[in-house]
Amino acid sequence: MRIKFFLLMSAFVFLLVCTQCSQKEPEIPTAVIDKTSNKLPAGKGALKVLAIGNSFLEDPLEYLGTIVSRSGINRGDICIYAAIENSTSLEYWAMTCKNQSEVTIVRYAGTMAMPTTKAPLIELLNQDWDVVTVQQLSNFAQDANKLQPDLSYLVSQIREHCPNKDVVIAWQQVWSYWGGSLQQSIDSWQNISDVAKLTLDYDVDMIIPTGTAIQNARETTLNTPHGLLRDEKHLAFGVGRYVAACTWFEAIISPVFGVSVVGNPAIHAITESEQSRSIYETAPVTLENRILCQQCAAAAVANPSQITIIE
Repeated sequence: MRIKFFLLMSAFVFLLVCTQCSQKEPEIPTAVIDKTSNKLPAGKGALKVLAIGNSFLEDPLEYLGTIVSRSGINRGDICIYAAIENSTSLEYWAMTCKNQSEVTIVRYAGTMAMPTTKAPLIELLNQDWDVVTVQQLSNFAQDANKLQPDLSYLVSQIREHCPNKDVVIAWQQVWSYWGGSLQQSIDSWQNISDVAKLTLDYDVDMIIPTGTAIQNARETTLNTPHGLLRDEKHLAFGVGRYVAACTWFEAIISPVFGVSVVGNPAIHAITESEQSRSIYETAPVTLENRILCQQCAAAAVANPSQITIIE
């Protein structure tokens, strides 16, 4: 009798455990493994870019149009549009997409025109973009936990709605704050770089290493007492913005048109407006220092995960 009771109880426990196992929530993978990245359309002879972000996007784009115009590339073959809202994060843009909020995009480089420039974000995505860029709020740039679920949602919406199924999704790696010393800026840059590399696990195709280029420049005579910043966060007018713009050119324009930023004749004199808006120092881009700026950018694109010392 005891044996029968023991067998019955064992069977009951076995069934109970199996039932609980079957009701357990399935594990959802959090990363895309062995994904073949989309590539920039080298040789296509045209490039259409949509950039989505905040004021840390405005900094690299402001001088980019001038660099493109001095590159020898036909400006009618290129356009770089941007949707910029200050102090916005990945979460903000994910909610903007979900809520179908109206967004306006502005052209920063090239003369090619896109048909729709004011519409809900999904409608803006539903154009023949070659590259769409996203980025994080600088306050969260060192926090890997802030990537999800918003990054995967935005990536999925870009893939779903952009008619170009070879569209390249790029992540702008932002720069570190100065923090009072070169070493503090390096420590923060390393954390930002580590988080940027994680985005490649979430179906992002490439990184625009703006932050690495700025860190390269901080290791040269280009550096200023506040680390090429005009305030506590944003890039200094002149060299700071120029290095960032060169990075964008070298990362996403150069591979398509076969024209490096190194040797570009564009320079930038500080305007009165820029000077009046600067809390910290400014540094003009001159015939003498432009090549060094360009080399800092090119080195970052070639080695995005390490600081390159340029002699």
